[in-house]
Amino acid sequence: MLSGLLFFLSTTLLAFAPSGFPGKTPKQDQPERPKFYALKVVSEKNVQNAKDSLGAPDGRNAEILPGGELILHMENKLYPFPGMIGWSEHGYRLADSGCVVGKGEMDFGLDGWFPTKNMQGKQHYVWKPLGVSATGFCIWLEGSAGVDMIRITNPGSKSLFVDALIGYARETERR
Repeated sequence: MLSGLLFFLSTTLLAFAPSGFPGKTPKQDQPERPKFYALKVVSEKNVQNAKDSLGAPDGRNAEILPGGELILHMENKLYPFPGMIGWSEHGYRLADSGCVVGKGEMDFGLDGWFPTKNMQGKQHYVWKPLGVSATGFCIWLEGSAGVDMIRITNPGSKSLFVDALIGYARETERR
């Protein structure tokens, strides 16, 4: 079952690989959902103007240089949205948990800091990749307790510019 889900995700996410930076332009067919944003910079390496990535999109960008990383803490937790949404020529796709607004190289990493348990049952945290789609990113870990820390890395050879990290709230979190 898990291997089937992973195969589905890998083929679907590759099929949705955008020609530009995800979150650059929202799709018209996407319903408007309550949003929240990155609240603070936790860590930065090879980043200029890191605080320009906080809050709602405003046209100011943090620049993540090649080899750099930016770790942001969100206002609220991001969760997987149950079920699939939408049908396209590539099949069903998962609902986005959020999006990164910016510009630059498509070659970037996006990870969440998830709680997990070791063999002795002791809880610790690990970075796990998020699924990137043409319209944002999704958390697909079943039973996830949510994640509020996101890491954006730039393994590319050109700068990556991040204006905002947006999370979509669950219906029960509407303000």
